Amino acid sequence: MIAEGEQVLIQKANVFRLVKVERRKKIFTEKLQFFLDNAIGLPLGSKFEVRNKQLFQVPHDSGVDQVPSEAEVDTDKNNEKIQDDNRSQKLTKEDLKEMAKQGAKGEEIIEQLVQNNANFKEKTSFSQAKYLRKKGKKYLNYITILRPTLRLLCNMYMAKSPSKICHLRVDTLSQMLTVGNIHAHSKVIVVDSCQGLVLGAVMERMAGLGTLVQVYHGDFPFRHVYDAFNFPASFDETMLPFPMNQLNCLHSPQSIKDGLQHDESAVTSNGEESTGLDVMKDTEPNVEDQKVEVTPEDSISAPRTDLSFAEGVSDSKEKNESSTTAKASSSDTEVNMEREGDLPTEAPNADGSTRKRPPWKEYKKDPARLERQRERKERIEQARTVLQQGNMDGLLIACKFHPSPLVEALLPCLAPSRTFAVYCQHREPLVDCYTRLRGRGGVLNLQLTETWLRNFQVLPGRSRPDMQMSGTGGYLLSGITVAMETETTSSTTEPPTKKVKMETD
Repeated sequence: MIAEGEQVLIQKANVFRLVKVERRKKIFTEKLQFFLDNAIGLPLGSKFEVRNKQLFQVPHDSGVDQVPSEAEVDTDKNNEKIQDDNRSQKLTKEDLKEMAKQGAKGEEIIEQLVQNNANFKEKTSFSQAKYLRKKGKKYLNYITILRPTLRLLCNMYMAKSPSKICHLRVDTLSQMLTVGNIHAHSKVIVVDSCQGLVLGAVMERMAGLGTLVQVYHGDFPFRHVYDAFNFPASFDETMLPFPMNQLNCLHSPQSIKDGLQHDESAVTSNGEESTGLDVMKDTEPNVEDQKVEVTPEDSISAPRTDLSFAEGVSDSKEKNESSTTAKASSSDTEVNMEREGDLPTEAPNADGSTRKRPPWKEYKKDPARLERQRERKERIEQARTVLQQGNMDGLLIACKFHPSPLVEALLPCLAPSRTFAVYCQHREPLVDCYTRLRGRGGVLNLQLTETWLRNFQVLPGRSRPDMQMSGTGGYLLSGITVAMETETTSSTTEPPTKKVKMETD
């Protein structure tokens, strides 16, 4: 059912948009404006017509027929005698505007266009369906409200902004879930910078049963796509967050105490926990080691690391330091005045009225805020304990950073005979990670693969591959962990060598 507060997908033709169901909230999509009030309480998958910014439920077969039936297919007919000179249509733009002003429906306008088109009957059935589909996108105001699924969300981001999900295609994501052996009651580590797409896919397969550790970068974990799955609150209890900047002090007990003391004292002047700078400080030595070993040819195509990003930021700051001094000083003054309570700020309420926010000194000591900070630290410590046990069942990495430091830091957390999968849009970082793992040992069946996908059009008499397809779905590095023998165990298990008797004459 379409429930208030949940997120749904709105489909118009082949365009999808993710929105949150709220009353009295105007939705904009494909030049349409409407409210979702009339859709609340109806089943998901319902089809609606937009009239006067309101939704009215219609049958699923509403609209014009766009796909010819098998009986209508005539493979001997062609369009070679049709001249496309824009003179076959008798109706003008003024006539169409006048029909729209008189309140004509989309089906009526399309019917008039077909009747006044001199070449419509001479076209093949497929050309007629293409013509109707093109006019339907323009004049029909039908939308469908769907439940967000993994395939729909992945295809939506690939069509609109693939860079937000690192160009992760749905077939590559399915390969990751299969190679990672994700199932219920498993303990999985996920490093996701794809808006939470991989995180939601793993949680959907686990069905809220098991343990999921999310290694995130920044102050807080980002789960935009994960929230679109509308999981119940019980699923969030099985997820444990762990900051990426604390991976260096995960396996050394002495560094753990230093890391905890550093986290307790890492508070900025505005009271928030500062983790962004700590990420750069903790990962900078490791990234330098990685950059020394990567060849110049590989580093050109590889994504930017944290170090290179920090260098670029520092250079730009030095260039613009003289021009931004006055602006920085004025902004600091405004921030200080706001914290002292001299500048009262206002925030809108749900009913449209405004309320004054409490001063910063009072908000910093707010019991609810302190309770949230305490709970967040407790869950981080739980994730640390789970990772230090070293009996995790799987590892999935799909991020914009160089994967080698992350793989080397998280592989010791896996139990022997467990699988891992690392995704990257580019091949060179995975080649470097493959070389490091081969030299390090402790892994078997290392495979670096690229999936290839092409959709097919299946119609009566016209089955063929699609004319357009994506160039690549990224690259996937997978393997299996094994227990490494130490020197003590190998010396005790090897049988003693026998002395060879030398025969003498």
